[in-house]
Amino acid sequence: MRQAGERERRQSRIILYAFIGIMISVVLLLVYGYLDVNYFQFQRPVAKIGETEISIKQFEARVRLQRQQLLGQYNQFSQYAQFGLDVKSQLEQIQKSLDAPETIGQTVLDQMINEELIRQEAAKRGIPVSEAELNEEVQGAFGYYPNGSHTPSVTPTQ
Repeated sequence: MRQAGERERRQSRIILYAFIGIMISVVLLLVYGYLDVNYFQFQRPVAKIGETEISIKQFEARVRLQRQQLLGQYNQFSQYAQFGLDVKSQLEQIQKSLDAPETIGQTVLDQMINEELIRQEAAKRGIPVSEAELNEEVQGAFGYYPNGSHTPSVTPTQ
């Protein structure tokens, strides 16, 4: 009788340890899956140019921006169409681009690679670009001049 009780306790302990081990494994697997989906995948490189890597997170942000720009253009041309302008071909072209996400992705990736190649070549040739120059160009591209717009002055002539 005593041996049967001892054997039952050992079996119960083995079952308990196996259950705890399985539960720990499941929890660890769920934690890894969560981290992989929300962190690790975004850190993987899409492309590598020299020593510089373009991560999925950077790539995805640029693709979203490109899609937003295309949608904005589509909406703008749709408004032009309401005023009677013939913009059917532009709308079809934009729609074709939006319907082909692989094309948008490839275009954005090519653009990002070209930008990095230009950065690396500029650094190799010793062409510096300061943060102030970069900000000034970006502000000019958007027509934003925080210190007032650049107005040419009249130059006296003789």
